[in-house]
Amino acid sequence: MNADLILEDFPEADCIGVGEGEELLPDYLEHLDDPGAVAGLVWRSGDEIVRNEPRPLIRDLDRFPYPDRDSLPIDYIESLPLDVPAVLSLDKFCTVQTSRGCPYGCIYCDIPSLSQGKWRHRSAQHVLGELQQLNDAGYRSIYFTDDHFLLKRRRITDICRGIIERGLEFTWGCEGRVDSVAVDQLPIMSRANCTFLAYGIEAGTQKVLDRLNKNQTLEQIEYAVNQAKLHGIERAHGFFLVGAPDETVNDIMESFRFAARLKLDTFGFNRMCVYRGTPLWQEYIDRGIIDDQRDWQKWFKCSDIDPTILPGEVINRARMKGYAFLFARRIAGRPIQTYRLVRTFGRYMKASDIFKFLSSPFRKRTLSRKPELPARMVDRGLEAPDRKTVSIEH
Repeated sequence: MNADLILEDFPEADCIGVGEGEELLPDYLEHLDDPGAVAGLVWRSGDEIVRNEPRPLIRDLDRFPYPDRDSLPIDYIESLPLDVPAVLSLDKFCTVQTSRGCPYGCIYCDIPSLSQGKWRHRSAQHVLGELQQLNDAGYRSIYFTDDHFLLKRRRITDICRGIIERGLEFTWGCEGRVDSVAVDQLPIMSRANCTFLAYGIEAGTQKVLDRLNKNQTLEQIEYAVNQAKLHGIERAHGFFLVGAPDETVNDIMESFRFAARLKLDTFGFNRMCVYRGTPLWQEYIDRGIIDDQRDWQKWFKCSDIDPTILPGEVINRARMKGYAFLFARRIAGRPIQTYRLVRTFGRYMKASDIFKFLSSPFRKRTLSRKPELPARMVDRGLEAPDRKTVSIEH
């Protein structure tokens, strides 16, 4: 979406690939002397910026081989992010993508624009082949990074049945909407070792849900969370947003009160941001809040630019108060569930990480792993004698 503007503002860049890279990158490498032949490429021709014809979405995701994870010298424990409860595991961990895109139209989300509003998926057999490979390689914790895993009943059934029939030993997690057509697949998901399910809840008032164009109700949220716990999902997580347009302090506190009533095991309340290409970005252009040509590279917290949103310091105070209320309610109202959750943390996380994870809502800065890890991974990859080498003849 930003390719032309990137080339205008950064003369060091020669070209930008727009869209999915599995076909675009090899195509570009084969046409280094003729960039005009590469669909999806935006490139510099002298002082002119040329935008080639767009590259269509990849329809058949089964065409590609499984990732070569043997070539990645990753320290799987050190690389785990502290703020993603899906990976509460010290087992060998990795992610898998079984589908791409989301067909819904939430105003803050850029996924529909990136995927052209379409949802595409790999076949169950193709997914199971990769899962078998991972199981045989000793992976025992897998997270499906799909934007919305819970969309197609038959595919979920086939994947789960395959995991059960093959006797695969890993546990896994995924995320999806509360109004998904596949919520009724929770029983077989649980039998197939699904231990974590994250729902995009976003708000605890119908007013804010409607403003965000979530097309879901509070009743649907409560039903979906209850069903997850009823059918044995070990950890149900809720994603919430604070700082939405027209949201009041009382609305924020009601979201925390709503979260306290739900049978969630973990939760996160994040400040709302606006991304280029989203309906909210276009709304801000129409309202004169954002200049698309000037602000394309900026990552705005909505409260910093939208006068209909509470100031950032007000939002942060409300969020701190809400977390204190929510934690107190959890400890007092559900002591057994809280004890089990902390015990789970102790089984799967280092003691220092438990403290950082539990205290992070009350800190001003987000905690993350040490920044030198990616560089160290690259160094190890280059130094390893058994890594594959590729020579390119010019």
